Amino acid sequence: MAVLTIRVRTFLFMMMILLVAFVLTGTFSLYHFKAENKNYHYERLERKANAISSHIDYITSGYQGQELSPTQWKTVLGTRMDEIGSIHKLDLGLYHPNGALLARSHVFEASDELFPSWVELKSLTRKSEPDYAIEAIEGFLIGTGNIISPDNSVELIIRVPYAINDNLIPDKDYQFLRQLGFIYVLLLFVGILLALILSNYISRNMSIVGAKLKKVRLNQSNEKLTWRHNDEIGQLIQEYNLMVEKLEKTAVDLAKSERESAWKEMAQQVAHEIKNPLTPMKLTLQMMQRENDLNELQDMSKHLLEEIEGLTSIAEAFSRFAQMPSLRLETHDVSYLTNRAIALYSDRGVQFLSDGPVYASVDKEQWSRIIHNLIKNALQSVPEDRQPEIVVRVQKEQGKGIISVSDNGIGVPDEMKERVFEPNFTTKSSGMGLGLAMVRNLIQNFGGTIDFENKGQGAAFTITIPIQQNNRS
Repeated sequence: MAVLTIRVRTFLFMMMILLVAFVLTGTFSLYHFKAENKNYHYERLERKANAISSHIDYITSGYQGQELSPTQWKTVLGTRMDEIGSIHKLDLGLYHPNGALLARSHVFEASDELFPSWVELKSLTRKSEPDYAIEAIEGFLIGTGNIISPDNSVELIIRVPYAINDNLIPDKDYQFLRQLGFIYVLLLFVGILLALILSNYISRNMSIVGAKLKKVRLNQSNEKLTWRHNDEIGQLIQEYNLMVEKLEKTAVDLAKSERESAWKEMAQQVAHEIKNPLTPMKLTLQMMQRENDLNELQDMSKHLLEEIEGLTSIAEAFSRFAQMPSLRLETHDVSYLTNRAIALYSDRGVQFLSDGPVYASVDKEQWSRIIHNLIKNALQSVPEDRQPEIVVRVQKEQGKGIISVSDNGIGVPDEMKERVFEPNFTTKSSGMGLGLAMVRNLIQNFGGTIDFENKGQGAAFTITIPIQQNNRS
């Protein structure tokens, strides 16, 4: 399932807020205009109904209080109803207080259903002052009022239908809503642009922090970030800078500790290797002081020289490791250099295989030193009761040069695999264990790597180095 980035989520969230705000504002505006339109019609009907009531009251003022029958009222009103309807531009109907229809206008051909022949008007006939009740039926507002006689009794009931359309918005309000809609669309595009800019701004700064975090390394100087604002991103960057400071301090302390630990172990190893021959040398000198036989003295002297030679070898090995050689990197065919280096071991079970020339940037002298060291280790790992089978292979693979040295020796115990390239590691009874550490340092200077693995019988060391183009003519 795809996960939305912070940039996309921020943009979508801001767009959702904008759309919700626009929808709510538009809905409220529409509701407001509809409510205003409805109030307008109610007020207009009330004004017209009052005007009609005043008009009818004026016409019938001479007949009020005489307790005319419905037939007499019909005679009095006659055709005056159409005249009143034309003046006020509304159809109307007059009812007797008992609810019977007396007369109605036919100016706008209102439906007869709006003027039933009899209606229940008891609520109005009980009122002793002019009043209008407005009720809404489908498509109409019905205003119902009364005419009060001089003796405060209800003389006549007026019924005025007023056609309305609940969904109709006045033209001026419609024009306003249309202009408001254009403004909303413009604001929406502006909001989209601002949301896009803001989301990009936030995500870009987060990406910068993320990119810097990816480049953080323990063994190198890490770049700090600057931020002008003390906001959430500023706090994040401040924490990142504090982490960089702590990391650099930790790296310095760790490197110092590793150096001290490495040299401490090295000093212990050197002291141990030097101490071993000193004891027999001391005993030999003591015996020489008491020995008079010349031949015996010569044998003792020879033994002392051998022990001194061993001490010299230890000192030279330590010196070679402590002082890294000066490299002269040039493009060479490592297949040729490797074959030349192992020529000395052809009679000792060392076999060379190659897929052809492999050019790389190396120091040819140090490369020979690397091959000699690996082959010697391979030969020394083979037990005395076993015929050595050493295979050195050079090949190309995915733009890399692969050089492997495999043997049929005893391999490396699992508990010691992690220490193979440490300066004082060795599985032999003698030696300083500096060879593989030196080999790894040299290969790293060539831009390559070295690894090893145990096979069914023996071990295999594999060198991987970048291939160079052969520029020689």
